[in-house]
Amino acid sequence: MNQPYNRESELKERFNRFISDKITGTNEDYYSRLSVGDFEDIKTTLKDIHNIITYKTTIRFIDWVSDHFPYVKQNYQIYLDQVLGSRPNDNGYDLIVTGEVNIIAEIKCNKPINNGFKFGSAQRNGIVKDIIGLLEGKSKVKSIDPAAAFKFLVIYDFGDHTLLATQHLIKNLSPDLKEKVEIYEDGRPLRMDKVYFVFIK
Repeated sequence: MNQPYNRESELKERFNRFISDKITGTNEDYYSRLSVGDFEDIKTTLKDIHNIITYKTTIRFIDWVSDHFPYVKQNYQIYLDQVLGSRPNDNGYDLIVTGEVNIIAEIKCNKPINNGFKFGSAQRNGIVKDIIGLLEGKSKVKSIDPAAAFKFLVIYDFGDHTLLATQHLIKNLSPDLKEKVEIYEDGRPLRMDKVYFVFIK
């Protein structure tokens, strides 16, 4: 006979399984040890998850840029320190390289909604805003001319969903933006009048 649905039992099982599988490796009842205040503290801490994913993706992108631009490889520590010293949401670019080569980049960690193949409207609006910022510059960034820089919009790669959602987004851009955006392909010459999507895991 089926047991009647119990909301707390389901929440407890999911929470305990996650903590056990991802953090402790030990099957225990963590849920019952925590008060509502403890869960509120966890919720507050988890607000930083997006910033953690963005930071880790930015570091991986620095490695990617180093593999493609010798100047960045030679000055790797400078750009690593730049990222380490940047506060989340400081309204600048997520990475700026100046010198023998100029590079600006924005990092996005948008997972297509409902694990589907499109970005949600808020995600899409944020990506389009970043494309325009890469092409036209930002009022708070005076240190680099975007017209004289290679431009990258870096998206954390959640697999085929990310690629298909990006292709859908590009297909539906306004004509003036669509011609200035493409997905990066190894071996193709880079142009400074385009924004290149790069997928990073």
